[in-house]
Amino acid sequence: MNFDILITIIFTSIFQSIFGTGVLLFGTPILLILGNNFQTALIILLPTSVLINFFQIRNNYKTIDQGFYKNLVFFCLPAIVLSLYFSHLSTININILIGIFLIIISLQFNVRIIKGILKCLLQYEIFYLIIMGVLHGLTNLGGSLLSAGVLSKDLTKNSKRSTIAISYFSMGVIQIITLVVAIGFYIFLNKNYFLYWATGPAIFFLVEKYLYYTIDEKMYKNISSIFLFIMGLILIMKS
Repeated sequence: MNFDILITIIFTSIFQSIFGTGVLLFGTPILLILGNNFQTALIILLPTSVLINFFQIRNNYKTIDQGFYKNLVFFCLPAIVLSLYFSHLSTININILIGIFLIIISLQFNVRIIKGILKCLLQYEIFYLIIMGVLHGLTNLGGSLLSAGVLSKDLTKNSKRSTIAISYFSMGVIQIITLVVAIGFYIFLNKNYFLYWATGPAIFFLVEKYLYYTIDEKMYKNISSIFLFIMGLILIMKS
């Protein structure tokens, strides 16, 4: 067991337990900085992320934004598969553009013009989801745009989290299937990873019991804005 990886899992699982995404988005660059390769990072983080999302939607599936999720299944997931297949053709680093986008989104509750522009952009939801799928397949950063899109919607915090969770769950499952088909199931048969995978759900149950329900709607919006702002800065710095 690597203590640095365990701390990373704990830290990112707290964010994902609140917002529905975070383990892959924060965990991937952190594990790469710690010296792990991209494949190892995905093998450790994907099951952790999927397990947390599963428990998030288990008792909250009725609050999912069904329209958004159906569009994601039909337009985003195929885009992920296709972009993964053709990913070797891409050499463009778009992290800085996504980072700037997220910082702008984080200011939406305080800057009226940004909120208006975002509403116009999200009216073309299908186009937004296709772009998100392509970006996720190429860069593994689709969770950032997913958060930006859902957190900007006029939904309750439970509906926002459950919608992000089911969407990110589906995206994670697609990635796991892709890894298994491309490399083989044996890559997940490492007993050293089991503790990391189990840590995520354990953190989720602690956050769910002692933290999540103490956050009201207003605080959730404020924390969401800070969360997106931090994600934007990290992506820009990573670039």
